[in-house]
Amino acid sequence: MLLRGYLAGILLLLSCFAFAEESILNIDNEDQLTEAITKLNEKNEDLRQNMEYQKAHLTSIVNEQNNINTQISHVQNTLATLAEQGEWLSFSTALGETLRQQLLRLPEKPKSQPLDAEIAEAKVQQLNYSNTLAGLDNYPVLSGNLNNLKTASQYRRLIREQGELLKTLISGIDTTILELTKLKISNKQLTNAIDEVNDAAHRYFFWVADVNPISLSFLLDLVKDVVYVTFSIDTLSQLYNAGVEVLSAPKPLFFLVLSLLFVFVQLKMRGKYNAFLNKSATRVGKVTQDSYALTLKVIIFSLIMALPVPILWAALGFALQINWDYPVAVALGYGVNAAAPVLWVFIITAHFASQNGLFITHFGWSKQNVRQAMKYYRLSVWVVIPLVVVVMSFDQFNNRQFAATIGRAAFIVLCFALVFMTNSIHRAGVPLYIDKKGSGDNLLSHILWFVLLSAPWLAIIAACLGYLSTAEVLLGRLEASVVIWFGLLVIYFMIRRWMWIQKRRIEFERTKQRRLERMQRAKGIEEDLTSMNENVDEPVIDLDVISAQSLQLVRSIIMLIALISMILLWSELHSAFAFMNNIKLWGTSTIINGNEIEQHITLGSVCIAILVMTITIQLVKNLPALLELGILQHLDLAHGTGYAISTVSKYIILMIGCMIAFSFIGIDWAKIQWLIAALGVGLGFGLQEIFANFISGLIILFEKPVRIGDTVTIRDLTGNITKINTRAITIVDWDRKEIVMPNKAFITEQLVNWSLSDSITRIVLTIPATIDADSELVIKLLQQASQECEYVLSDPEPQVFLVDIQEGIQLFELRLFAAEMGHRMKLRSAIHKLILDAYRQHDLTLPFPPLQTNLEALGRKSGRRSYTIGTI
Repeated sequence: MLLRGYLAGILLLLSCFAFAEESILNIDNEDQLTEAITKLNEKNEDLRQNMEYQKAHLTSIVNEQNNINTQISHVQNTLATLAEQGEWLSFSTALGETLRQQLLRLPEKPKSQPLDAEIAEAKVQQLNYSNTLAGLDNYPVLSGNLNNLKTASQYRRLIREQGELLKTLISGIDTTILELTKLKISNKQLTNAIDEVNDAAHRYFFWVADVNPISLSFLLDLVKDVVYVTFSIDTLSQLYNAGVEVLSAPKPLFFLVLSLLFVFVQLKMRGKYNAFLNKSATRVGKVTQDSYALTLKVIIFSLIMALPVPILWAALGFALQINWDYPVAVALGYGVNAAAPVLWVFIITAHFASQNGLFITHFGWSKQNVRQAMKYYRLSVWVVIPLVVVVMSFDQFNNRQFAATIGRAAFIVLCFALVFMTNSIHRAGVPLYIDKKGSGDNLLSHILWFVLLSAPWLAIIAACLGYLSTAEVLLGRLEASVVIWFGLLVIYFMIRRWMWIQKRRIEFERTKQRRLERMQRAKGIEEDLTSMNENVDEPVIDLDVISAQSLQLVRSIIMLIALISMILLWSELHSAFAFMNNIKLWGTSTIINGNEIEQHITLGSVCIAILVMTITIQLVKNLPALLELGILQHLDLAHGTGYAISTVSKYIILMIGCMIAFSFIGIDWAKIQWLIAALGVGLGFGLQEIFANFISGLIILFEKPVRIGDTVTIRDLTGNITKINTRAITIVDWDRKEIVMPNKAFITEQLVNWSLSDSITRIVLTIPATIDADSELVIKLLQQASQECEYVLSDPEPQVFLVDIQEGIQLFELRLFAAEMGHRMKLRSAIHKLILDAYRQHDLTLPFPPLQTNLEALGRKSGRRSYTIGTI
């Protein structure tokens, strides 16, 4: 009806345009007038029909509004019934079944998209009518000789009537749009009411037994239901008829044929796939042939090879599910579809665990352990998958009529199968958490394994006691969490293998370079690098010590991803744990709009606060690495700026996280701001040094007078900075001792930073010579020694001066420049050896004392250097 009205409006608009094109400015004779009147009558009749349709459509909209309002009242009554009877659900399973049947009779959620499209069409139609009404002024004008005819008055009356009809239609469309808007609001209210009822039902029914506990009559009931399902409801006949319809329907038949084609291609490609695995296995571990691309190809090909059978499985489930005339087929199709992802995971795991697959060849896992973990693989395929199909099918068939018997028996058997599988994986030594040392033998891994091993037994006990739905949902979420966890574990080992390959290549290149240098020194010729690739010993590298910091970063990122995944996965059950909001721990008062309101802190609020603090701590611990890896390394920042950004970000996140967590337990900013202010004043006097060091630390982070790795001299201490913390800075001196200096000292005291803007430092050596030695020769020898020393920089160039004569001894000053602080002692040692060799070659003697070194690079206290006997 709506489409017909829309088309009628369009035709009316087109006819008006056609009439306007065909019309003339004046009507001069009666034949033209009669034709114009006929067209006007036809158009007015169309407008009357549209008006009748508009009234009928408006009536249907109002009726739909009344129907929606009735449904809203029904849903609200159901919610009230749940609230009243919820506390009695644990005492009667019959009451629970009655309420569940009442929930099944709830209306479906209305869809807002049709209403939006209808409102848009109504506005288009209103615009067409408005354009037609505006075009009435363009109708032909009657000539003077026709004005007195009776048909002329009829012509004018029809034009006025058309205008009135158009105005009425435009007004009616306004009313229709208004009523459609009201209907859309009612639909939104109904949707919200249904969501509220579903949340309440989930909250009340999740922890309530949905079936009777197992008794002595359970086996007898199970046999009766099996016989009834097999023979009384024509299960085989329904499946046969559903299969016939599948083969006759084009769409499901196309999907089935396409899936069979995929399976056929997979069988044909299996030989090439195995050959690729064998070929790649021969290259893995060889430094000149191994590459990370091999691992990626193995993963991609394994995923593709594992896909056809699950696709066929899902296509079969889809074909059965669309046969609404056969409830058994629909329920079975739902179960088959639910088992398809599980089947894909099992097949992927089998491909990864093959002889030359990902786990053994590329990750280096023990072949015996992998075989132990896959011991019950056939059990998983031929037992677990059919049991999942049975459980999910009877959970959907005929309002769970057989869930208490057949469904529960299949679920218990499924749990026993999971017990065998989980124990085999545990005995294989598969880690659930890898610590900093790269070991899976840690407390958290043991706790996770305890939960995983206990889950099937707890599910069996819950199902026997009647909590079947609760056990199914919780066990399903737990198994999905395990799949996600193992997927992240595989990703961790993939990244670890990439780092391992990169490390081997670096070590191989270094070994090859050292070999080449040795051969060049020994033979003086350059060997062929191609022959060296076959003879160089491949370095053996310990995986546990490769890039420990990078692996820690990867571990932290994966832990954050795992935590977020678990939150998203279990977030659907938030209403099931709403009972914690009823457990009141303590009370607190808050002021809202000037009124003091009493609030209670519940167990749920405490759990949320703990979760917020956990996420905050993880972010604070891993934020520097995350920022460095994801953002800071791609920015052109000065040295130390990234560290300052990371540190300040940690403080901000910690403050925000603490405020959010405290707000959940009743400690908000409005209550503690005066306490913090008072503590700030008190601590400012009592712990002013601590606060001074804290503020100094912030100044150091932003001004950067010192950075990690700088060589500094403060007071009588010289060393390298290794840590910049909130209160103090750690310096490691030349004796490898760690000295903790307060931040305040670096701001208020004199500080020498040897590598702040330039790491080049000057070394001043005082070299003596006898009074009768040739001064020019000594200067030439000192300059030659400076040029031969590999640690002396040529820019700035070395300088030699005859600076003094004391007690019959010439004193020469040699000024040299080293590239960094680490070269100072090496430079002194090398230059001293070269000077001594030059003195011996030219028969020069050193007066007593033979050599004096003035470390003027550390600062000179007087204008004249002293030459003390016995100094070095």
